[in-house]
Amino acid sequence: MNSVANGVGGFVALLGAAVIIAILAERARIPAAVALVAVGATVQIPVPFAFGDSLLFVFLPPLIFEAAWNLDLAALRRTAWRIAGLAVPGTLATAAIVGGALIVFGVLAPAPALLFGSIVAATDPVAVVAAFRRVPVPVDLRTVIEGESLANDGVALILFGFTLAIALGRPASIGADAAGGIIAIAGGAGIGVVAALVCAGVLRATSAIEYEVTVTIVLAYGAYLAASSLGWSGIFATAASAIALRAALQRFPSALVNAEDVDRVWVAAAFIANACVFLATGLLIQPGRILHEPALVAVAVAGVWAARLLLATAAARERRDRATIFLAGMRGALPLALALSLPTELAARPQIIDATYAIVLVTIVAQGAPLVPVVARLYRVIGAGPP
Repeated sequence: MNSVANGVGGFVALLGAAVIIAILAERARIPAAVALVAVGATVQIPVPFAFGDSLLFVFLPPLIFEAAWNLDLAALRRTAWRIAGLAVPGTLATAAIVGGALIVFGVLAPAPALLFGSIVAATDPVAVVAAFRRVPVPVDLRTVIEGESLANDGVALILFGFTLAIALGRPASIGADAAGGIIAIAGGAGIGVVAALVCAGVLRATSAIEYEVTVTIVLAYGAYLAASSLGWSGIFATAASAIALRAALQRFPSALVNAEDVDRVWVAAAFIANACVFLATGLLIQPGRILHEPALVAVAVAGVWAARLLLATAAARERRDRATIFLAGMRGALPLALALSLPTELAARPQIIDATYAIVLVTIVAQGAPLVPVVARLYRVIGAGPP
């Protein structure tokens, strides 16, 4: 077979295995994300595609779009400032706390410590949104956590670029980089809104389900690629496009005749992307490497948990809300992709990758496994299915 056929075959095999694992995990009452990552880390076979580029340009746009598409718009308006606080100051504070802990305990030099802090600063939307599909929490709290996981990834990517330049000894300006980050976020969001309005107009001209689905797929990828090509945030572009299109369709509901069918397609698309990403994440993790730097791993995990606890305490008044926010602070595919993308000339690259393996594995397994039963107990919901 040629390379294309081999690639397709590898993807189909990965997806087939992921479906079987997810079904078995559901029967065993284990979150599919936990099972997929754990099995992948145990099996240790090569991933059949380039993980970093595939994540950013193949899997991330539909995952971001579907998550933003299903946000409750009324709850989003009520919680916008809380989301912004967690996504911007919260991400910066997490990076500073984690990086500072590594510096204080002397397990990494300052520059690579801050770089690692930026890599693990953001909760991963792939991990968080997938877990919250089966957790019955109040709509405002769920919107805060899912909105945070969508927005803080864009912030973390910008912060990653800044700290990477410092770690490589390249000139960096806080003022210029901060201004560039604001422009990247605002520009990406603007592209998303404009693209959504165009697609809303197109949808008003048709009632065919196949056209409606195709328009939303074009919007998800088109907004992401357009923003990325300009150096702006593709994550904010896709998220904004989904939110703006949903808002436009609330004003003109007749523009999307087959809304329920479109929703079902996106649920299936999100499952396919989630399953592949989680299993591939597990396959990339090398558990043996976690033990290479036990002091680094211990301080990194403690730093991430301490930072998340502080954010949870600041973001919520009730204990159960704080516990839910803390458990939802999982890290997944994006931190792993960023760590593996580090240039080989970076002296601390192996240590950063080792610690990232640990953070991803520990947060998904240790926090993801008890998330559903613990939160269900906190909110006194017994045997609840997907909200």
